[in-house]
Parts: sequence; structure tokens; C-alpha cells
Amino acid sequence: MIKKNIFLFLVFCCGINITAFAQESIPQERPQQDTYCYDFTQTVPVKVVDEVNREGAGLKNAFDIDFVIVVIPSLSGREVGEYTADLFSKWQVGKNTQGKKGILILIAKQEQRIKIEIGYDLEEVYTDMYAGQAEREILAQFLEQADWERGFLATIENFVERTYRMYKKGVDVRQVNSDGKEEYYSGGAGAKTVFDFGSALKKPLPQAPEKLRDYFGAQAVPQLAFERYMEFNARDMNDYTLDLFSDLSKEFFSHWRTSSGQRRAEAEASSGKTYITKIKGHYAVLMAPPETSVNDFITQCPYFFIKTEKGWQIDINTMARSLIMGGPSWHFLSTTHPYMFAFENYLIKTNRYYPFDGQKAFLGLTYSLWDDGSRGFKIYPEYDSPAKEAGISEGDMLVSIGGVEIKQAYQDWEMMKAYNPGDVLDVVVLRGDEKKTIKAKLSEPKSWINEFPYVKEEGDPWTGFYFGYSEPYERDIEDVQLSVLDVAEGSPAEKAGFKAGDLIYYVPGSEGRHVGFSDYKNLLKKVKPGDKVKLKLLRNLEDRLELELEFGSYSIGKEGF
Repeated sequence: MIKKNIFLFLVFCCGINITAFAQESIPQERPQQDTYCYDFTQTVPVKVVDEVNREGAGLKNAFDIDFVIVVIPSLSGREVGEYTADLFSKWQVGKNTQGKKGILILIAKQEQRIKIEIGYDLEEVYTDMYAGQAEREILAQFLEQADWERGFLATIENFVERTYRMYKKGVDVRQVNSDGKEEYYSGGAGAKTVFDFGSALKKPLPQAPEKLRDYFGAQAVPQLAFERYMEFNARDMNDYTLDLFSDLSKEFFSHWRTSSGQRRAEAEASSGKTYITKIKGHYAVLMAPPETSVNDFITQCPYFFIKTEKGWQIDINTMARSLIMGGPSWHFLSTTHPYMFAFENYLIKTNRYYPFDGQKAFLGLTYSLWDDGSRGFKIYPEYDSPAKEAGISEGDMLVSIGGVEIKQAYQDWEMMKAYNPGDVLDVVVLRGDEKKTIKAKLSEPKSWINEFPYVKEEGDPWTGFYFGYSEPYERDIEDVQLSVLDVAEGSPAEKAGFKAGDLIYYVPGSEGRHVGFSDYKNLLKKVKPGDKVKLKLLRNLEDRLELELEFGSYSIGKEGF
């Protein structure tokens, strides 16, 4: 990732006349209402512009917020606050919302200034103090790491988290609808942040004082390691060489930096929440208790810990490769990691995790995080579910199931205790202004972890691998998905010489393209115990090896896949 940013670093810091470089006049009117990222300097990577445009469309659809980012060559002698307010007004940011709900982030390249301007109707949600923190502690810090992508996306993510926290306090941005005659831009002065593009790349990584190294070292129990990690974030520390972190997590953070705002948000997100600890061997998971509601469960990210000779350490490396952690919620990216034992009593589907408590059937409805039922429940059918098959559509408003009025989210999951697979229920929804009755045939509550290759039968081919997804800095070197998280002790993978951290870039049948999870799953379908194959791997991002793997035979108690 750092390699990609060298050109940007040179443009900002090596004396290039950027007012002449790719200078374009800034339109007096917004070019397109459905475009959310405008780079008039031609230095932001195209894929980042595309990502921001997708995120902007998502914010508009979900929250009725017009979120615009503009990068300009120069302020041309004007003050950044004045320039931003003027552009906000001329472009009428927020005009396409039900109210004056615009947000404009302006970045002036030559002067290296940032200004976040908030529309009138959003000032209660995104105060001047909050906007200033987002400028200083997220966006500016990532620009100082020469990282446009994470700067923009982490800032958007933080705004979404803020939106959800305020919603839980009773402030719903979707319900704001101003009829006032005020201009579209904010009346608050706000903050103006200066950044030094790429400067962090020239600085050594910070080191914690010696007196804190033991305190933030490996711990005697997982719960204490979790508490230390949250204290680490709350103190805004960023020394990831501490023994609080596993060795592979230390390696991960040598390529992946975070910001003060992200660390604060993570500490705040866990504050006041109850966690239980589940341990199996040298793995531990801190997670929400089973009585947690389905919607609250998805907003309380689990944490993984590994026990080494030093003690319990947080395993951020596996979390980063197995979980999607963004906005107010989390999802599994991979379920082939060694911490899945903690989720054995959950029905795991694409969008949610349902705690088993006597349920015998499954319908497959997901509810919006943003609905409390006062205006009904907007629902989404789970992928490959009875609800999807029956014709329930994304955005339908749920009225009743089986003649029972739905008054709370996931009431249908509780109802599944009284039904069996094959039962047919009438699901009544509002689609626009029309009430529809849809017949849905219930299925078994089959989880992802009950599907091949996650659950194995006696005699199936077995290797003992645990897999996660590769990271961007690894894909810069080798376009591959398959990252070895760990290998089970005494397994064929361990005997063949594979190690945690290896990247497998070739399996038989994957010639000419990157290797993904499907390649390994397809390989397992073709082989039998005793067969031998050669796999190619990248170790330490430098050494290319070819190892011969002999498939073992699965029996109960053997770990890995």
C-alpha cells in the first residue's frame, strides 16, 4: 500500500507546481446530483473515487444525506472556510434531500487544508466539535500517511457510526425535514485542519514508554487482555509492537496504520457492553452473550485472543482477515478460522447471527438496524432463504406473519419454535401503497457452518488448515486470497511445513489467475485421503516455496479443514 502512495507523496512534497499540475476551473454548479466525489487535481486513484461514489449513494439511500467530497488544486488566496461555505452554497449541497442535509468535505491540495462543512439540518447530529475531530483525527492522519482510500472511507465510516449512536439516543437524521428559508450551508464556523501529506511515512513508529510495556503486555486471562486493549485505544496509543498483540498482529500493523479517531471510536463502541468469554484450547473469543438481541449482536463486534508462551494476546491479524468491521456493525468475511467454535450455537447467515433457542424452522428475514417499529419494519430477505424464494423484496414493510402482528424486530425468529420445516405461512407486507400476502414455505435452520467444508464426516480429506483473506498490501505482491491463519498441531499441513502467515498462490487447477477459497474447496472435492498435491506459497512476502501436502483422513476431534 505504501508503494502505491509514493507518487502522491512526491507530488505533494517535492516542489512540483501543483497549481499548474492538472489545474481545472471549479464549476459554479454541481456537475451531477448523483456523483459524490470530485477530484479536480487528478491525483486521487480512480478506484477510490468510485468507492466514494458508491458510499455516497448508500448514504443518500439509507439516511437521506448528501455527502460530497471535493479535492481542488488551490484556494487561490482565499480562506478555506470561506471557500467551502461558498462552494456549499453554489452547489446547493443537500438540495436533493428532504431538508438541508448536506455534508461537504473540501481538501485544498496546495495549501494542504481540510474543511468539513455541515448543513443546517444536520448540526444537531454532527456538531462543529465532532467535525473538527473527524478532520484532525481521521482524515488528516490518513492523508499524512499518503492514504486517500482509507482517509475517505474511514471518515465516511465514522460518520455512519456517529449517525447510529445518535439514532440510539433518539435523533433520527431521516426524519429531519426543514421548511426554513436559510441557505444550504452551515452557519457554524467549524474547524479548519492543516495536514502534511505523507509526513507520517518519514517518521519512525512510536514506542510506548518502558514502564508501560509490561502493563500492555500479554495477560493472564483473555478478559484482562481485552480490557488492556480498550485502554490502549482510549489512551490513543499506537505502539503495536507491545506484547499485548500477537506476533502476526504486530506484523499486520507494520503494514496497516490506524487513526486516533478510529481508536477512540472502538473504545467508545465497547464501553458499557457486556461480554462473555469462550475458550477452546489456546483460542478465546469475547463476544455478546446469547440473550443479546439479534440487532444488538450485530453491533457488538467479537474479539479474538490467542494464548502463547507469553500469555493471552489479541489476535487482530485473524480478526482483520475474517471479519468485516465497519460502521456500526460487523459480519463474517470468512468462517474457516479457528475461532468459529464460539458460534456453534448460532444460525449464521449472510447478514445476521441468530441464537438457537429451540427454533426448528427458518424464514429468513433481516430487519434494518434503523427501525424501532414505530413506523413499521423494513425487511430484507436473506440470501437463499424461504423469504427470498417466496418473493419477499428488499424494502418491503412487514405487517404480520401467520396472522400474528409483528411488533418487534426478529419476532419471527422467536415464532420459529412453534413451526416445522415445510410449514407454509402467510407473510403480509406493504410494498409501496399496496398490501400483499405472500406464502412462504419454511426450511430447516441451516447455518453456513453446517455446509461443506466447514463440517466434515468421518473419512473426508483433511489437512488441518485455517484460512482467512489476504490483505491489500499482500495482494500488491501476489494477487491471492488464501491466507493461512494457523495450522492444527500434528496435521498434514503442519507436517508438510506450512506456517501461519503463508499465502497460498497456487493449487492444482488455479493456473493463470488468483487463488480463492473456491479453489481450495474444489480441490477437497476431488481428492481422497492419501492423495498428494503440491501447493505454492509466499512466505514473509519474500520467499516463494513449493510444498507437497498429503491429505489425511478426518475423524472426530481433528481440528482445521
